[in-house]
Amino acid sequence: MAYWEETSERRRAPQSMALDTRIQRTYKGKIIKQRIERNQTSNVKRKFFKELKREGIDSNDMHRIKRNHINQNADADSAATADSAERSRPEHAPRPPRANPFQKLLKERDQVKQQREEERKQRDIEVRQTEQRRSKCMHVRKEERKKFTARTKRGQPVLSNQIGSLLDKIKRG
Repeated sequence: MAYWEETSERRRAPQSMALDTRIQRTYKGKIIKQRIERNQTSNVKRKFFKELKREGIDSNDMHRIKRNHINQNADADSAATADSAERSRPEHAPRPPRANPFQKLLKERDQVKQQREEERKQRDIEVRQTEQRRSKCMHVRKEERKKFTARTKRGQPVLSNQIGSLLDKIKRG
């Protein structure tokens, strides 16, 4: 049997796949699901307002009905939270300010910044001190080399410089 004969006998996937299978076959499943839900709700709303229009309710009444519907949903959601809130504080008292959820992270970040700044300053001080010590050592060494390389008119080393450096070593040691 040839390859094209095998493929022609295969059954095609149905055109109207269910929502679950469409979501499973794509990496954008969440986006597609949201779009489908949004389209379904808009279709329901459109049909609802067409029915209202057919019954002869004018646009002002439709907007009032829509607002009432939204307010009822909002009231139902806030009713449960309002009961618990009323028990905890009096009606006329202002709400306490909301705590910043990122306050802890901000404080930690500021502490880390301050700590890094202090460490950097400490390193700068240490580097400056080592540079000063190094420059002092180099200066002393340069002076000693100058004394040791000093010569008389006849090319002989200056003995007073050599004896003076030996006496300094004895005093230090």
